[in-house]
Amino acid sequence: MPTHLSSMMARLAGHPPRLRAAALLAILATTSAAAEEPPAPTPPSKVSQEACPPALRVVVDPQELKRQVRAAKTTVGLRKLLHPLGLDSAWERQECLKEEGPASAQLDVFRARILSADAQDFILQARGQACDALKLLDGVVLHPLGSKNTFCAIPMKFLPGVVESQSFRVVFSFENLTDPVRQVFRVEQTDADSRNEYQTLSYWEAQEGSLRSIFTIESGSHMGFVHGSTEVKVTPVGDAFPRILEVKESSRECGKVIDMPSGESVYEPSCTDAENEVRMCYRRKSPGAPGVYDKC
Repeated sequence: MPTHLSSMMARLAGHPPRLRAAALLAILATTSAAAEEPPAPTPPSKVSQEACPPALRVVVDPQELKRQVRAAKTTVGLRKLLHPLGLDSAWERQECLKEEGPASAQLDVFRARILSADAQDFILQARGQACDALKLLDGVVLHPLGSKNTFCAIPMKFLPGVVESQSFRVVFSFENLTDPVRQVFRVEQTDADSRNEYQTLSYWEAQEGSLRSIFTIESGSHMGFVHGSTEVKVTPVGDAFPRILEVKESSRECGKVIDMPSGESVYEPSCTDAENEVRMCYRRKSPGAPGVYDKC
C-alpha cells in the first residue's frame, strides 16, 4: 500500500467502520483519477510569452497584402511587397529576381493555432512564377502581438523560397499531434527527375520561437537497369497527447547483376519485397528540451 494511504488509514483507525470504509473509497477514487491523467500538454512557444525580437516584428494587414500580391505584375514590385515579411531572402541568390522582369504570384492566407493555444495565427504562403523557369514558394507564420495588425513573423523553413524544378510540390496541413489545442504542420513534399521520384513527409512544431522538424521520413522510386520503390504511410494513433505515430513501410527492389566465376556478369530480374511497421513516440531528452519523435 502506498505511504500516503497507510498514513490516512492510521488516522482513521479510531473512527467507526462505516466512516473508515467511505473515506477509503474516496481516497482510492482520487488516486485512480490522478493516475489516469494524460501527459501535460507541450509548453507553448516562448514567442507567446516573451517580447518578439525587433527583426521579426511586422505591421501588415494580411487580407490587404493578399490583394496587393495578386495585383503585382513585376518582380521588383512583388519583392517590395514581400520584403517586410522576409519572404524575399532567397532571391539574393538569383540575379534575375533582382531585375524588373514579369512575375505573377498569389498569397494564400490560413488561420491556425501554431505558436500558442491563446491566439490564432495567420499563415501566409506566397507562390507563383518568375524568371520564366523559377517557382516562388515561401511562407511565414504571423503571431499577433496585441496591437492592431502587429505580428511576430516566424519563417516556414520547410518552404524553399525559390526552386528551379517545376515538378517540386509542397502541400501542408494542420494537425493536433502533440497538443490538444496547438497545432503542428504536416508537410508532404514531392520532386522528380527523369528517372527518380522523391517524397518526404515531415511534421513541424513551434519550439523556442521558431518552427522545428520533429519527424521526417523519406520514400520514392528509381528506374533503370536496377529499379525499385519504397512506400510509407504515417498515421497518428491514440487519444492522449502527444499522439503516437504509426509507420507502415514497404520496399521493392528489382534486378541485380551477379558476377560469375568465369568473369561474366548475369542480370537477374527477380524482385525482393519487404514490409515493416514501427511506432514513434514524442520525447524530450531532458525537461524543457526540444521534443522529437523517436522509436517507442
